[in-house]
Amino acid sequence: MKRLKKMIVLSVMMMTVFSMSVVVAPEASAASAGDLIKMDGLSSVYYLGADGKRYVFPNESTYFSWYSDFSGVVTISQSELESYNLGKNVTMRPGTSLVKITTNPNVYAVTPGGDLLLIPSEEVAMALYGEAWASRVVDIADSFFTNYEIASGEASADMLPAGSLAKFGGADVYYIDADGSARLIVDEAAFEANRFNFGFVIDSSLDMPAAGDDVTAKEDSLSDTAQGAGGQAGAGTGVSVALASDTPAAGNVPTGASVEVLKFNVSASNDGDVNINSIKLSAFGLGSAGDIDAVAFYDNGVKVGTSKDLNASDRYSVFNFSTPINIPAGSTKALTVKATLANTSNYAVGIKEAGDIMTNGAVVSGSFPIEGNVVSGVTASLGAFDFDNVETTDTNNQFGEDNVLLAAFDVDVTATEDVLLGAIRLRNGGTNSNDIVSNISLVVDGDEVQSGLSIVDRYVNLDAGGYLIEKGQSASVEVYGDIGIGNANDTIGLYMKEATDISVVGKTFGYELSATADTDLTTLMTSNGAIVVTLDAGDFAIDMDKTATPAKDIRADSTNVVLATIKMTSNSENATLDGIGAGLTVTGSNIQGDELDSFELVDLDSGSVFDLTADGVADATFNLTMTDEVAFVKGVTKTFALRCDVLAAADVNDVFKVTLAGSALTLTGDTSDATISDITPSSVTGANQTVKGATLTWTTSVLTDKTVVTGASDVIVYQAGVKAGDVSPITITSIKLDVVADDGDVNGSFIDNNITKLDLYMNNVLVKSLSNGITEATAPNGYVTFSSLPTASRTVAAGATVPVEVKATFASSFATTSTWSVGVVAAGSVSAKDDQNTTVSASVPYVLGSRDVTLAAAGYLKATLLTDDQMADRDTYIVAGQSTDADDYLGEVELRAYNEGITVQSLVLMQSGTATGADISMVNLYDSSGSLVASALPTVEGHAFFDSLDLDVAADETDSYFIGIDAKSINANGDANGTATYGKVAQFAFASSTVLALSSIDETAAVTAVGADSGDEIVMTEDVDATPENNEYSVSTTNTKSATVTGSNLTSVVNVMDDATLTGGTLTIGKYKMVFDNAANRTATNEELKAQLVTLDLQISMGSGVSATSVQAYVLGNTTKTAVAVNVDDAGDAFADGETARITLSTLPGSALVDGEVTLVIVGNVTSAANAYLQTKIVDINTDFTFSGNGVTGGNINPLLDITDVVGGTLSN
Repeated sequence: MKRLKKMIVLSVMMMTVFSMSVVVAPEASAASAGDLIKMDGLSSVYYLGADGKRYVFPNESTYFSWYSDFSGVVTISQSELESYNLGKNVTMRPGTSLVKITTNPNVYAVTPGGDLLLIPSEEVAMALYGEAWASRVVDIADSFFTNYEIASGEASADMLPAGSLAKFGGADVYYIDADGSARLIVDEAAFEANRFNFGFVIDSSLDMPAAGDDVTAKEDSLSDTAQGAGGQAGAGTGVSVALASDTPAAGNVPTGASVEVLKFNVSASNDGDVNINSIKLSAFGLGSAGDIDAVAFYDNGVKVGTSKDLNASDRYSVFNFSTPINIPAGSTKALTVKATLANTSNYAVGIKEAGDIMTNGAVVSGSFPIEGNVVSGVTASLGAFDFDNVETTDTNNQFGEDNVLLAAFDVDVTATEDVLLGAIRLRNGGTNSNDIVSNISLVVDGDEVQSGLSIVDRYVNLDAGGYLIEKGQSASVEVYGDIGIGNANDTIGLYMKEATDISVVGKTFGYELSATADTDLTTLMTSNGAIVVTLDAGDFAIDMDKTATPAKDIRADSTNVVLATIKMTSNSENATLDGIGAGLTVTGSNIQGDELDSFELVDLDSGSVFDLTADGVADATFNLTMTDEVAFVKGVTKTFALRCDVLAAADVNDVFKVTLAGSALTLTGDTSDATISDITPSSVTGANQTVKGATLTWTTSVLTDKTVVTGASDVIVYQAGVKAGDVSPITITSIKLDVVADDGDVNGSFIDNNITKLDLYMNNVLVKSLSNGITEATAPNGYVTFSSLPTASRTVAAGATVPVEVKATFASSFATTSTWSVGVVAAGSVSAKDDQNTTVSASVPYVLGSRDVTLAAAGYLKATLLTDDQMADRDTYIVAGQSTDADDYLGEVELRAYNEGITVQSLVLMQSGTATGADISMVNLYDSSGSLVASALPTVEGHAFFDSLDLDVAADETDSYFIGIDAKSINANGDANGTATYGKVAQFAFASSTVLALSSIDETAAVTAVGADSGDEIVMTEDVDATPENNEYSVSTTNTKSATVTGSNLTSVVNVMDDATLTGGTLTIGKYKMVFDNAANRTATNEELKAQLVTLDLQISMGSGVSATSVQAYVLGNTTKTAVAVNVDDAGDAFADGETARITLSTLPGSALVDGEVTLVIVGNVTSAANAYLQTKIVDINTDFTFSGNGVTGGNINPLLDITDVVGGTLSN
C-alpha cells in the first residue's frame, strides 16, 4: 500500500451495540445479506448473514473490531426482523484485540474462524505487539467465551498470528495470511473495501514473512463478519466433493518431477455459485510429508494460488486462494493436485474432512476422506531443461505503444529426451492494473502461438500448446503486449513467481520436468520483473485497443461495422479536442471508394456519435477528418469505436486497418489555453478487419481405434469439429459419409447387415437416425447420407464450433468382419447455406476417417491374480474372530475387458494354504474403495465359490477386486462356531482343474463370464505360462499373500520415553509401549487367551566414554520381576556402542502374558562421560521381537507390521 492515509475513527462514547442511544432511524426498508440491521424503535444491532440469520454482537468491543461507527445500520420492520432466526454470536475480528476471561489470566490472539491462539508469556506478547501490548487486551464474559475455539499450539515470538495487520519498517501495510505469508494491501481502496482499521496495524520489528498474493479488493474471507458461518450473498448453499474416476492411478513415479497425485470433482448446488477460498491438503501413506514438495492446485490445467511444501510435522498445509476457485451454479469442476516427491517412499495426498474446504458459506459434503492413490517415488533418469539468455534490458515505452517486449528467454533441453513446452504463468510485479497492458502474445521460435491475452489479478496464463523441443536443442520464448493508458512511471514487470509456473513435459516418459536451479532461473524469478517496462506519458495519450476489437472477419453489405476501438486520455490538464485532421486513415490492399461509407466515431461512455468525413480514396487509403469538439477531463480515459458501413462492392479478402497519428489531433488545454502537441505515442494502429463471405470449416477428429462386437450400441464411428465463420450462421441440410478404407472382401463390413442403426448428433443433440440407409458398393466405395435434417438442430452459429458425431448400433451377428473407417471426404459431401440462403462450400482440410473400426464376433476377458498393490502386497496375521483390515487384503483380482463390456458371473478361489472351513467363516471380495461387493461361505476344504456375481467390467477398462476373509474365533465364549486353529494359513489362488473336478462345484472353469453386448459366453481357461492372455485366468500356482490365524496380535509399537539428561548410575534407557489385540479368544481351558512375550533385541548406541552393564527389562508397574539382557555378540552383560542386547521376556513370570497395552521399561547401569549420549533402538520390529499369539502353548512368531525401526528416547548431556 503506497502511503495510505490514516482514516479518522470517531470515538463513540456511552454507546453499546445493545443500546444505541443516538442512532437516527430512517424509514423501515428491506435488508440484504451483509447488512447491519436493527428494528425500528429498538437499539439492538445485528449482522444479517446470507443464510438469512441475524448474528449477535455480544459487546461493544466486538462490534468496533469490525465497524468504525453505526452509519451503515439499516432499520427494518418488526415483522422482517422476526423473520430472521438468530444465528451465532459474532466473534472478535482476527488481528484486532487480544482476548481473555476475567477468571483466567491466559491471553489469546484471535485468528480466522474465531480460533484462539495462546500468547504464552509477556515476553512473546511484547515481541509481537510492542510494549503497549496490554492495551490491546479485552475481557470477554465467561458466557461468551464458548463462542471461540482454542487452537492447538501457541504463538511464537518470531511470527505474527494469522489475521494480523502489520508494517515492516515502511509505509506498506500487510495482512498475515493463514499460511504465514505477508499479503501486501495495495492501496487505500483495498484497505477500506475490507473494512480494516489503522488502529490495529502493528509496527513490527520482526522480519517480514514470505510475500503472498496481494490484497487488491474486497475479499469475502477477510471481511465476512460472520467468519463464514453465515455464508455470502448470492452463493450456493451446498457443494459436494468426490474423488474423480480418473484420479491418478497407484504406481511408481520419478522423484524430482512434478506429477499429478490427486484429482477430485467439486459440484455446486443449483441455487448459486460457490467459491472455494482455501483447501487444507493432508498427507497419507507411509512417506514423510516433508518429502511432498511444490504442491499446487490446477483448474482445467491452469495453476491457481501458489505452490508450497507440505508441513513435515503437521502432515498438512493450507492453500489459500486470493482469487477464489469459482464453481458456477449447477456445474462440476475437476481440480488436480500436482506435487514433486523428494524421496523414494510411498506417498498419497487428500482432503481429510469437509471442514478442510472453506467456501463462501456453502455447506461441504462428500465421502471423506478424499484420498488419492498411493504413488511410490523411484529414481529415474529423465530429461531436464534450464533457462538461458534471459533478457534483462529495461525499457521506457509510451502509452498506447504496441508489440512491446515484456519477457524473453530460451528453454534449453538436455540430450535425454524430447520435451513438450506447455503452460507458462507469469506474474506482473509492476503496477497492479489489469488494463496496463493488453493483447499479450506468446512467440516461440519466432512464431506467434497465442495472442489476445490479458493480465487478470496480476497473472497472465500463456500456453505454448505442447510445442516440441527436440533433445539437445533449445527454443526461444518471447512475450509481447500492447501498452494501455495508465499513469506516468507506471511499470510492467513480468516474472516467474515459482519454478513450477512453467510446464515442460518429457515426450518419452511423459513426466513434467523441473528447471535446473541456476542464475538464469533466479533472474527470471526477480520479483519486479527481469525486464521492467516503465511508462512515459505525454500530455495526451492515445491507444488502439486490439482486445476490444481484435482481428476478425467482416461481411460485405453490413452496417455499423466497428473497425477499431480508440482510447484517448489527457494527462496534463482538462482539454478540448478541436478536431481531427490528416492522419486518421483506413488502409488496405486494393481498396476502392465504393467499398466503405458512413464513417463515425462513437463515444462508448456517453453514446455520442461524431461524423467523420472521408476525403475519397488515394493510394488505397481513406483519409478521415472530424470537425466536432470533444471535451476531456484530466486523467479520465475516453473510449471511441470507429465504425462504418461495409458496402456490397467490398471484395472478399479485402483487408482494412485503422491508423491514428497523434499529429492528426488538434488539442487545446482548457487551463493553459495552449496547443497540446506532446502526444504519445506518435501513432497507433488497429487490427486487421478482413472481408469474408460465409464459411464452413469441417475438421475430422482423430480417435483411438475401436474393436466392436455384435450387439454393441452407441459406438462413435465418426467425429468432427465444424466451425462457422464470423460473418454468418451456417445451416447444414445434408451430410454424406464415405467409406475411407475397408480391408474386407466384396462390399466389406460397413453394410446394413452389420449395422442396424446410425445416429447423427450435432452439438450433442440427436439430429437424425437411419436404419437400412447404407448405400453398399464394392469396398471401399460404400457411403451413407443424412439428409433432410430438422430445422431446429442443424444450424451452427456465426463464429461457433460444434461437434458432429455419428454413433452406430451393431447387429446381433455379423455377416462379415473387417476393419473400416468412414469420413467426410470432399466439400460436396456437405450441403450448407448461409443466412441469405446462399450455398456455402465446406472447407475440408483433411480427408480421413476418425478411427479404424474392427468388427469381432465377441469380446474377451483377462483375469489376473496380483499382489503388487499396496493394499495387498504383504503377508499378515488375522486375529481369530476378526475380518481382514482394509489395506491388508490377501490379493487383488484384476479383470480386464476387451472389445465389449464383460459381466463376470462366477469366480472360484481355491485354498492353497492350511486353513479350512473350520478356520474361515466367510471369504469376501471388496472393490478398490473398500466396499464389500460379494461374500462366499467356504467349503470344508476352505475353497470359495462366488456365484451370481454380476461384476460388470466396461469395454477396454480394468476393474480390481480385493480378497479378504472373516476368521472364526478360537473358543470364544458363546460361539459355537469358534473352531479356528492358531497358526492356520489362509491363502488363495484361482481354482485348478483338479480342485474343480473334486469339488461339488458344477463348474469347468474358475471364472465364468458373458459379453455385455454380444451376449456370448466367454469361455475361460487356466493360463499355463504365468502371463494370462485372452480369455485366460492366472495359473493355479499363482497365490495370494497369506493371512495367518492368531489368537492375539501385536498391532503397534511406539517409543514412550522422553529425552532426558545422561548421568551415571542406574538409569532408564528405554521405554516401549506395545499394543496387542486378542478379540474374545480363549484357551482350551476357557481362560482368556493372551500373547506371550518371548524375546526382544535392542541396539544400544552411545557416545565416546559411555558404557552400560546389567541391562534389564520389566513391565511398567511391576519392578520386582525383571528379565536380564545378554550381549548377542559375546553373551556377556556389558555393552559398547552399536551392540545388541537380547532380552528373554518369557522369563517374566505372569507379566509376560499380555492383552491390550504393555509398556516395557529398559534399565541399565550406565557410566557417563562429558558431551555424550545413549539411545536404544529396535532396528526391525518384524525380526527383533518374538511373541506367541496363542499364550504359553503356541508357537513363536515375529510381527508383520508395516513399520520397521522404532527409535527410543535419547539421554544426553
